[in-house]
Amino acid sequence: MSKVRVVFFASLKERIGQSEYVVETTLPLSIGDLKHLLARQLSQGSALLEKGIQSSIDFEFARDSDTVTESVKEVAFFPPVTGG
Repeated sequence: MSKVRVVFFASLKERIGQSEYVVETTLPLSIGDLKHLLARQLSQGSALLEKGIQSSIDFEFARDSDTVTESVKEVAFFPPVTGG
């Protein structure tokens, strides 16, 4: 089992009710799998499964199919950004 620091930003942080969480899981796993794991572990984690939720792995944008490996220090999730 490995520990991964997960951080939440903006309105996603407010909806989940915390700014960060340390998840202990078997790695590697995809961002999509991590979202589903967190949706089960966190009381408001289902917010991560909504359309448009963005992610990053160690400060680089990531997709749901990207892999979280044992060398990863941080995964971040944030709501879609809109511009005008």
